[in-house]
This record gives sequence, structure tokens and C-alpha cells, in this order.
Amino acid sequence: MLRLSKARFRWSTYCAACLMVSAAQATSESVESASAETIQKINPSSESSNSNSNQASNFQYASNYGTTITASSGSLSASAAGFFSQDGDSGLGGWRAPDAMLFVGFYDFEPNQQSDIDAFEVEDTELTDFWDDSQLIFKPRSYYLNRNRDETADSKGWALGGELQFSSGWWNDTVRFNASAFTSQKLYGPDNKDGTTLFKPGPESFSVLGEANVTVRFAEEQGLRIGRQRFELPYLGSHDIRMVPNTFEAVAVGKPSKVGFGYMLGYVDSIKRKNDDEFISMSEAAGAADTDEGLLFAGAQYIIDGQTTVAGTYQKTENVFDTTFAKIEHSFGLSETSALKAFFQYTGQSSVGDELIGNFTTSMMAGKLEYVVGDVKWRVALSSTDEESGLQKPFGNPSNYLSVIVDDFDRAGEDAWLIGVSYNFKQIGPGELSMFANVVEGDTPETGIAASPDETEYDITFDYRVKEGWADGLWLRVRGAWVDRDEDFGGEDFFDFRIIANYEVKIF
Repeated sequence: MLRLSKARFRWSTYCAACLMVSAAQATSESVESASAETIQKINPSSESSNSNSNQASNFQYASNYGTTITASSGSLSASAAGFFSQDGDSGLGGWRAPDAMLFVGFYDFEPNQQSDIDAFEVEDTELTDFWDDSQLIFKPRSYYLNRNRDETADSKGWALGGELQFSSGWWNDTVRFNASAFTSQKLYGPDNKDGTTLFKPGPESFSVLGEANVTVRFAEEQGLRIGRQRFELPYLGSHDIRMVPNTFEAVAVGKPSKVGFGYMLGYVDSIKRKNDDEFISMSEAAGAADTDEGLLFAGAQYIIDGQTTVAGTYQKTENVFDTTFAKIEHSFGLSETSALKAFFQYTGQSSVGDELIGNFTTSMMAGKLEYVVGDVKWRVALSSTDEESGLQKPFGNPSNYLSVIVDDFDRAGEDAWLIGVSYNFKQIGPGELSMFANVVEGDTPETGIAASPDETEYDITFDYRVKEGWADGLWLRVRGAWVDRDEDFGGEDFFDFRIIANYEVKIF
């Protein structure tokens, strides 16, 4: 097990950041002569983004990866700053600063990390027909997971299922209805290899009406949504990393922030977790058995010229705990094909009221740098969590920039660093191939109440998206994670392997 002292950890991360900045400065001039083909690929508005006549021009992949993704005939835009943006654009109203555009051409979003603030769509449109603009979409999914442990029992399963999603048009330009049914059916899952969370404990197949809500638009780009729904907020969201997402029974109101100010607030009564078909109270989900407390939340975001985002949220589960989250992000244009982006976030948590799950106070700070040039993106990140307690995440969507395939690296007293790279191989056969890899190390105290095994996680992900022919829209993802935990402190090594397939069929 590779281990660093806290001083060496901080110094190593600082040096890595300095090297990245130096490389960016040294490279910026040399990449100015990059080909128009490369520039066209990373620009969503380029001519290469012509729609396919056999399918709708945009396909939403909100399933399986925690962030809504829109694949638009060869380009992809990860939801990076779009308050209320379900269609995956960056919240910049179709326009992005040149340096911001460079970051959306990559398929390297990590589904186990949600630091963005996204929720429902309240677009400003002209009058539409309720039935003619209604859609019924089937999103089949296959998910194989094998976690091979050194000593304890393995977890292994293969599921087939997906989502059937209905969305109406706007009635009188004011009201819209949405509903989604989910299912996870066991193709393979021995009783002695449970624990994949692809199914209910057992393992058992299940189906559930996860979403059923109405959205009411009461002002320009402002609306209210009530019923069963998803959220995509830090520490409150779908955390859609298996077959079925978390969904919530809630009411929410807000305004999207394409550029400028946006807000969101609401009350959440209950949650259906990703491997369950029943809704339970938020306090019970947090660990307070036989209680029925809900959660209040509020959030705000301000986007400046498509380059700087300042945002924050506050959540409070009565008599349990509250969470404060804040972040700032800024991108720096270096040339037409290279850019640097800096990220910083803070999370604070504390027990409140009757302290139904105990008395605690903790916090975490994290920072990240990303440098993109052409088809390559490099990143370094670090985080530090207070020793009193690790972060509580019972409602999904861990936000740490270092949350990767398996672990979140936010245990009590944990200092962690990350280094990673993404690469787009472009067109190979009928589709596009891309990959990204991360190495993350977490160092925790060796004595005291916060003592736990140090660990290192090595991750690699390959994505292949078919862009033509009968399988147009098929998305294959293969992931592997090797987790090395210090055996001297009770840790256990294991290998986690996953194969995920997503598709989308528009019925009407």
C-alpha cells in the first residue's frame, strides 16, 4: 500500500498543480494550429452536429450515470452548470464562452459524484399542443457487476430492465405531466453473492412507479413541481449508479439560471432508494428508525459570462442533521483548443434538534484543476475531511471531486489526492470510443476514534457510443476499479468490474 504523510500529500498535490499550470502555459501556443476538425468536434454548434433522420436529434441519458446527458448526433454536453437543466446543456442558453466549450466535448463524467446543481426543466417556449408534443420513451438497460473480494464473500449480479418514461406537452402553456416506471429483473444473482444493490436485498427483482408529477409554470422560466420526482443536487439526488435511481415525494419551486441568477427551494417528504420499491421518510433513510421527519432545502446559483459559477445549497432534516454546500468554478481560455478550469467546494454538516442519529459536526473542503488540450484532458484534485466525523450521504449524490467508482474519500480525518486523464479516440467503426482513468489515495488517522485503513483506488472506464445503423444510440460502458486497502488496519482488497448497456427507443 502506497502511503503519504499529510505534509507530503499536500506538497505532492501542490507540485502536481504547478506542473499542470506550467504545462498549460507551455502548450497554449503550440496548439493554436490544431486542425479545424478538432475544433469542430468539441464545438456543439459545429456542422458535425447534424441530426439523424431516423431518431430525434437529442437523446437524454439521465439513467445509470447520475447526470443527465444529451448526445446530439456526435456531440455530447454534460450538465455542468445548468440549474433546472434536464436536457444536459450547460445552462448557458445555447451559447458558451470558447474556453467553456472545450470542456463539454468529453464523456468523462463520474456518475458517483454530483457537485452540479441541476433539477427540473421550465423552458420558456411558445404554446404547444398537449398531446402532439407528448412523448413515450423506453430506455432499456443491462447491468453486470462483479465485486471480487480477497477474503469475504463476493457480490455478483446481472440485471435487465430500464425505464418507461412519459412526458406530456404543455397544456395551455402552463401545465405538464411526467411519469416514469422502472424495473430491475434478475438474470443472474445467487443468494450467496448478494450486495450488488442492483436488486432488492435477497436478491429480489422489483418494479416501481418512481416518478409521477405535475409541473406548473407560473412565470417566465419559473415553475413548481409536485409529486414523485428526481433531484440532481449535491447530497440530494438520483445517484443513478445502478438499475433504478433514487426518487422523492416532494414539492419544489424555482427558476433556472442560464446566465445570471437562479434559485430553487422545496420540501421533500420521502425517498425511494435505488434498490427498493417503497418510499420511506427522510429521517428514517438517515438512520432514525420509526420517525417521519422531512427535509427542507434551498439553493441558489449565479453564472457570469459562462465562465464563472458561484452556487450553494442548504438542506435540513428536522431533528437529524443539516448540510451546507458551496462551490465556485472558473475557466481560463488559453487558446482556441486549450483551457484550464479551477474548482473549489465546501461542505459543512451538523446534527440538529433532537439529534436522532447522534451529536456530530464535520466539514470537508475539496479543490480540482482540469486542463484540456485537443482530445486530452488532465486533472488533479485534493480533499480534506474533519476528524470528528465522515460525511453523511443518506439521500444520494456525494459531491466530493474525488468520489469515483467505488469510494467517496470523505471518511473522518481523510486527506485524499487524485490524478486523472481522459482521452477521446474519436470515430472507430460505427461509433465513438473514449476512456478516462483516475488514481485516488486516501490517508486517514492511524489512532483515535477516526482511525481507519488507508486506501488507494485505481479506476478505468471505456465508453463506446454507436452513431449510425440499427444500433444508433446504443451506449456501452465498461468499468474496472482495483481498491487497495491497508490490511494492517482491517482493510480488504477487491476488484470491481462492470458492464453497462443503455439504449433509447422513442415509441411516440
